[in-house]
Amino acid sequence: MRPIPQPPRAALGARALAGLGLAVALAGCHGEPPPVAPGEPIAAPAEVALGTMDAECDGLIAAFGLYRQCPNLDDDDRGDIDGWIERARQDFAAGKKANPEPNAQHAIAEACRKAAASVTAANQRCHAGPKPRP
Repeated sequence: MRPIPQPPRAALGARALAGLGLAVALAGCHGEPPPVAPGEPIAAPAEVALGTMDAECDGLIAAFGLYRQCPNLDDDDRGDIDGWIERARQDFAAGKKANPEPNAQHAIAEACRKAAASVTAANQRCHAGPKPRP
């Protein structure tokens, strides 16, 4: 039985380089698609008519109260919400005592409005069904 003749190593290297060159050439011919044209600009959200700092922050506490009544919460969740309500009341009392300037009062009212919207969304999710168990 005769051994099968093998091509010289130099010939193998040349074939490998030729194959690599062909692959690069084929990949280069594909090219990238042209960039997508930019869309219309997105308008900034409309300015919301905020109430006073006191009214907006009282609205946050009211939202916590509604969230606390969700039937799908357990006692630990209600205890957490009670803690958040108490902390919010203390923080708002300290804020009133400090008598912040009008721009700061506006910023606080805006933060209370955003937080109340978040708590309202959590309340809606809570009413949709019990939270998943791990």
